[in-house]
Amino acid sequence: VLRSPHRTAPHRIVSRARRRQLAMAMAMRTMSSPPRPPLRMRMKAPRRHLSSPLHCFARGAPGARGRGSPGFARSTKPMVKSRRSSAVTAASASGVAETLAHVVGVCVVTGACVRSLPQILRIHKSRSAKGLSLGSFTWESIGLTLVLAYNVSREYPLSTYAECIALVIQDVIVACQIFYFRHGFAKSATPFALSAVGGVAMCATLFWWLPAQPFGAQALLSLNAVAGLIVNGSRLPQIVMNLKRGNTGELSWVTQALNVCGSIARIFTTLTLTQDILNLALQVTGLLLNGTLLAQCYRTIQMRRSGELVDDDVDAVVEEPKLA
Repeated sequence: VLRSPHRTAPHRIVSRARRRQLAMAMAMRTMSSPPRPPLRMRMKAPRRHLSSPLHCFARGAPGARGRGSPGFARSTKPMVKSRRSSAVTAASASGVAETLAHVVGVCVVTGACVRSLPQILRIHKSRSAKGLSLGSFTWESIGLTLVLAYNVSREYPLSTYAECIALVIQDVIVACQIFYFRHGFAKSATPFALSAVGGVAMCATLFWWLPAQPFGAQALLSLNAVAGLIVNGSRLPQIVMNLKRGNTGELSWVTQALNVCGSIARIFTTLTLTQDILNLALQVTGLLLNGTLLAQCYRTIQMRRSGELVDDDVDAVVEEPKLA
């Protein structure tokens, strides 16, 4: 049988099979790992991705001096550096604001420790509590206790609410002075004892029992809203009594001035540290009411200087308004 010239020799057949194996192995290697770029491309500077469309207008952008050129690399560095510097500046400004807020909070707590001291000394010196509303100080102490329980449960910084402790103690002292100088010790012993028992029970409920309940967080949030209304509403009996009397009696203007300063400082610390909208609204409302009391005290001082106010001992005539 004559061999056809178109037929391939046996060694040629083996060689073609080997070539197919090598081609398949090369294809598998190509699929598993990307091919390396040519040497001339590897020698160039690495291309930088555009981090912002504004970089296209920078000097040395692609198209002006070539894509991936050193000029393009140099043009992006100042912009990245300026962006980092602006971020660092913003962070440092935020840190300064927080530090200042903590310092202001400490000053508020320090001032709160002596807020009612002028009022206490004035009552003790005059041996009279004329012109002072008992309900105002009583309701304020209750409301501040609720505010204190809410802030403790939310784990806010101590500098944002520590003044509540000092204010509650001072309000209790002033309330005891008012009741003692109006009714005497014999009639004051029983109300004092009942008030002490009620205060201990309220603190145990707010600080120990209620936070352990499943509904404790929501209940304290609701009580904080009620507490804000109580604290701010406690100013109303005093304001109404001053309007009926025509003067503020033994109400200390120093205490009211400290209340106004404390409200302003608390607005700043709330905006900076906690951003609690409810507390912020309550502080703004308290600032308006404290400002009203301070204005009434200023009016009384002007009346005394001009001689318009001669006898302001009219507690027996004016009936103290009650907080609804």
